[in-house]
Amino acid sequence: MYHTGIGLYRIALRVASLFHPKARLFVRGRRGQFARIREQIEADTRPRIWMHCASLGEFEQGRPLLEAIRERFPHYSLVLTFFSPSGYEVRKNYEGADHIFYLPLDSKRNAARFIGLVQPRCALFVKYEFWYHYLAALHRGRVPTVLFSALFQPRHPFFKWYGGLYRRMLGYYDHIFVQDQASCRLLEQLGVRHVSVTGDTRFDRAAKVLEQQRAFPQLDIFKDGYELLIAGSTWHDDEDLLEKVFRQLPGTYKLLIAPHETDDAHITRLQGLFPGSCLWNAAEPALRKSRVAIVHTVGQLAYLYRYADVVWVGGGFTRSGIHNVIEPAVFGKPVFFGPVYGRYQEAVAMVSLQAAESIPDAGILRERLADKKALQHMGCSAREYVQSRLGATQAILLYLSEKCLSSMA
Repeated sequence: MYHTGIGLYRIALRVASLFHPKARLFVRGRRGQFARIREQIEADTRPRIWMHCASLGEFEQGRPLLEAIRERFPHYSLVLTFFSPSGYEVRKNYEGADHIFYLPLDSKRNAARFIGLVQPRCALFVKYEFWYHYLAALHRGRVPTVLFSALFQPRHPFFKWYGGLYRRMLGYYDHIFVQDQASCRLLEQLGVRHVSVTGDTRFDRAAKVLEQQRAFPQLDIFKDGYELLIAGSTWHDDEDLLEKVFRQLPGTYKLLIAPHETDDAHITRLQGLFPGSCLWNAAEPALRKSRVAIVHTVGQLAYLYRYADVVWVGGGFTRSGIHNVIEPAVFGKPVFFGPVYGRYQEAVAMVSLQAAESIPDAGILRERLADKKALQHMGCSAREYVQSRLGATQAILLYLSEKCLSSMA
């Protein structure tokens, strides 16, 4: 079933690439990739560490560990792979890695070729990455393999009657670092003992962003004494709610909206939803005049939250769930999102601590924005929550230093 599923997925992607830009990038990006990998790798004789991320969100989760490894083991070459174009296309020029590739689709032949070329001294997978042939090949080659920032829930296939293959893959990891005790207990029920609870490296990444003091002059112009509501990673349902809210907010508020998808069609939709809006890099007169600005580029959102007075995090109206609430929380911002968030432990924790609130409709959000004292309390609680959960990166780095990379230190 696994082999059949991978084969059908490959066929479906080729068909979809005829119509869908993201699928087209997925297919085209993998054409001739082994020749490119060989050309780059053979010219680099240093020992290598391989980190794989599914997409952009997982990259941000893996980034603090990758950068810590670079600092602690500068003599290693770092190989970074992505499964999705939304990760690779945004970070293909990331300077923190020496080689950046798409991950070839999981087959026995592809896995053997890729690992044979890269010859990693250590392999690191972020959160939810379970590719059978890659893990089996690493296991056969006795390459230390680590999964980190992992989160397990009863709905996952490991804990179902049909999850035998996935349970086998758990054994291919030398160590699994999980985010919480609940994940640890679930794995223990399967007899998996090579587990440590270290938390989520995204908290360390957020703390790093907080330190960087990155400035955006156009936002200084746009905000200019107004209260600023920043809406990050929004989808249509979020934007429809925000339009209803913003229509009735006092003139002291401005809105900066950063949609999850930044294609032309989505930007055009937002411009229609918010007449008089401008792009966030518009000329100064437009920025001063407009009450709504649209972020049509990617990669800046985590830094933009510094300018917010209040934050709306998108994705909470669909099964895909909300986006990163840690990024605004580190700046001490009150955080709001839609009603679908139960699968995200950081969102659940922040709601319980009154550091965030789930909002089902526009009327309630308008009421919350008017209560300045409550907003201030939420922001303080959000900052304290993030600060209390730092340190996962150093714990994982210590393990790697002692168990995987000590011979090359």
